[in-house]
Amino acid sequence: MILEPSPQVGFGIPPCTPHTMSSSLPRWEDNVAISLGQGPQILKQSTYSRFVIHPQVDELSSAVLHALGASKDQHCFLFPTARLANEFRLYLDASFSAPCAVHNASELINTPPCHSVFAALFTADFRGAMRFYMFTGSGISPRLAEVCLQRLKGRLNQPLSLPSSNEGHCFGDYYIRHSPLVSTEAAKQAIRTRFAGIFGNSSTRGVDNISADDVYLYSSGMHAIWETHKLIHDVLVSPSNKLKVAHVNFLYCDTYKFIDLPGATGHHFFTDDTLDKLEALLKTGTLTHPAVLAIFTDFPGNPHLTSTDMIKLHALARCHGVPLIVDETIGGLLNVQLLPHCDVIVSSLTKLFSGLANVLAGAIMLNPASPFYSRFKTTLDATYEDTLFRHDALILEMNSREYVQRTIVTNSNTEFLSDKLFPLSQMGGAHESVLKAVYYPKYRSRKNFEMMRNSLAVEAGLEETGYGPLLSVTFTSVEAAKIFYAALRCYKGTTLGTVFTIATAFSALTHPPEKMDWLEQHGVEESLVRFSVGMEDPEAIYECVRDALDAAQRGDEVVEME
Repeated sequence: MILEPSPQVGFGIPPCTPHTMSSSLPRWEDNVAISLGQGPQILKQSTYSRFVIHPQVDELSSAVLHALGASKDQHCFLFPTARLANEFRLYLDASFSAPCAVHNASELINTPPCHSVFAALFTADFRGAMRFYMFTGSGISPRLAEVCLQRLKGRLNQPLSLPSSNEGHCFGDYYIRHSPLVSTEAAKQAIRTRFAGIFGNSSTRGVDNISADDVYLYSSGMHAIWETHKLIHDVLVSPSNKLKVAHVNFLYCDTYKFIDLPGATGHHFFTDDTLDKLEALLKTGTLTHPAVLAIFTDFPGNPHLTSTDMIKLHALARCHGVPLIVDETIGGLLNVQLLPHCDVIVSSLTKLFSGLANVLAGAIMLNPASPFYSRFKTTLDATYEDTLFRHDALILEMNSREYVQRTIVTNSNTEFLSDKLFPLSQMGGAHESVLKAVYYPKYRSRKNFEMMRNSLAVEAGLEETGYGPLLSVTFTSVEAAKIFYAALRCYKGTTLGTVFTIATAFSALTHPPEKMDWLEQHGVEESLVRFSVGMEDPEAIYECVRDALDAAQRGDEVVEME
C-alpha cells in the first residue's frame, strides 16, 4: 500500500472501488455537513449505505415504486425480510402515526434465487424515517440491488463486483491471489468458523465447546447490534420488567441513536470511574428482578480507546444476574480474549475482519459457558433470519483470509505512530504543543487492556498481540484540529479497520454542533481526530501526520481540497 491523498469530496476511497464503504471528506466542514443530514448532496458515489440511500438501492426503489403504481408523494425502503419491513412499519406508526404498506416485491424485480425483497411504502417525513433505516442497518445490500437491476435488464448471471487488476487498483493483486468459493454456504461457514476463533483444531476464544454454530451473521455491524438489543428484549423483558440497559464508557455512537427510537429501553451511562455507582444500582435489584436489563460496553471504546475493567464488570454482572454484552470490533478477536468474560460478543465484520472496506457485515457470538446461553440460543435459533447476501458473503470470506496478516501489520504500524506522537503531546510532556492527547490503549487504561490479551492468538499465527488499528488525537482548540485535518495528505473520510490509513473528524462527522456538549459529557472532545492506521510504510504515515501537526503548531492557513 502507498499513502494517498484524499480524493475530491464525496468520491470513493480508494478510487474506483465497487461498493466502497468509505467516502472522501477532505475538509472539516464536509464532516459537519454529513452530521447535519446533507449526505445526499455530498456523497456522490458508492458509500456507507447507512449514511444515505445507496445509488443502486435508490434506483431499485424507484423501479419498485413505478411497478406498484405509487403516488408521487410516496417513498420506498427495501428490506431483505418481511419481519424487518414490518418492524419499520411499526416504527413509523409509533413515531409519526403514519401509514405504511409492506409489499413482497421479489417477483416485481426478479430477485435472485433464495433471496427476497420487501418494499415498505410510506409518506411520512423522509428524514425521520431514515433514522430507522440508518441506525438499525437493516436495509437490503447494495450488491443485491445491483444484481436485481441487472436481472431486470435480462442479465441473470452476475459476477462479483470487484476492483479490476487490469486498471492498477490497489486491491487488484489481492483478488488475483484469492478466488471466491463456489458455495455460498461454504463461505458463510468459513466466516463463522474464523469469527469463532477456530484455526485448525484449536480456538483462540478461551472457552470450551466453541462452535461456529454459535455465530450468527448479519448484513451489517449495526444490524448485529440492533439484533442483540432485540435478543435481550425478547428474552428478558416482560410487562412488569421494563428496565433500562447500562452502558459502561461511550459506545459506538450510532447505538445511542436507535436507543432513542420509540419502544427502546433507554440507558444508564457509567464510566470506569463510576463503576461504584453501577454497583450501587445493581444492588437495588435481585437475581429474579435485576435493576438493569443488561450491561453493554465496547472494548476498547471508539474513538476514545478506553478499555474497561472486564474482570470487575463481569463479576458484577454475574453477581447480580445481568448479561454482559461486549463489542470487540476495535480490539479484535486475535488481540483480545473477551468471550470468557461476557455472555455475548458483537462485532462489525466490515472493519478489520474484512479490511478492504468493500462489504458490509456483522456478527453475534454466544458464549456457550454463559448462564444465559440456553435462553439466548433457543431464541436466536427460533428467530434468526440470514440477511447476508450471497455476493457479500463470498467477498467477505475472501477478504477475511488475510485477517491474521493485516492484524499483525496494523498492530505494528499503529503502535509505531502512537509511540512517535505521544512525546509530542501535552499528555506526553510537550506542554507547549497544540497536540493535547494521544488516545491509544497503550496509553489509556493500559492495565485493563493487558488483562484481556489473547494468549491463544499464537494458534492462529499471531506471535505477538497488539493494541489494534485505532488511535485518536485531540487538540488544544478546534481551530488547531481543523488546520491539522486540512493539512493531512492521507485518505480522510468514513469507516475504519482498513488496509489503508484513513483519518476521521469523528465528532464533527457523528454529531451536529448542538450535540457537542452531550458528546463531551460522554468523554469525546469536539477536537478529536481518529486514525485508522493501515498497512503503508510506517515512516510515511508518521511523516504525513507530523507535517500536519507542524502546520497546526504554526497555525498555518491550509488550502483545502474542494
